[in-house]
Amino acid sequence: MLPRRTGALHAHRWSEPAAIYFVTCCTRNRAPGLTGAAIAGALRETVQGLDADGDTDTHAFTVMPDHVHWLLALGDRLSLGRIVVRLKTQTKATLETRGFAWQRDFFEHRLRADEAVEPYGLYIFLNPYRARLLSPAESWPHWWCPQPGHFRFMTLLRDGQTPPSDWIGEPVPDGLPVGE
Repeated sequence: MLPRRTGALHAHRWSEPAAIYFVTCCTRNRAPGLTGAAIAGALRETVQGLDADGDTDTHAFTVMPDHVHWLLALGDRLSLGRIVVRLKTQTKATLETRGFAWQRDFFEHRLRADEAVEPYGLYIFLNPYRARLLSPAESWPHWWCPQPGHFRFMTLLRDGQTPPSDWIGEPVPDGLPVGE
């Protein structure tokens, strides 16, 4: 067995209350299955519970087949690592009963104070469309944005739910998509 090389992930991890983080958690071996109703429901319920406890303030969350993306503001009680441990621990049994497990670590990026949140929210929203999991005319059922006012792009969605088809193949811009 090869030695793990994840120490660098932990070495520079810093939790700052009220900071906004972009987090990605993957299943072990990137096994697809998170979008099943029971697992996706447990994930959303766990995130909603962390928000209700004041430990996070979710801006955007989406469940993909083998990973989740979460854009959140960190509360002042728990570190980011503890938040992710809670997410994984509280959903572990649901994943295991369906033959899945979480990958040990996670990816995070703390947004700088001057860094726009819009491109991250748009990236999370468009992720299932760009992965070709559905057509631009369909709504992704595993997207959750409790406060749509956080994002200007939400006002440009067709019927308030689906992206214009020209957004799908484009890289996520620094600001709003072309056609603002």
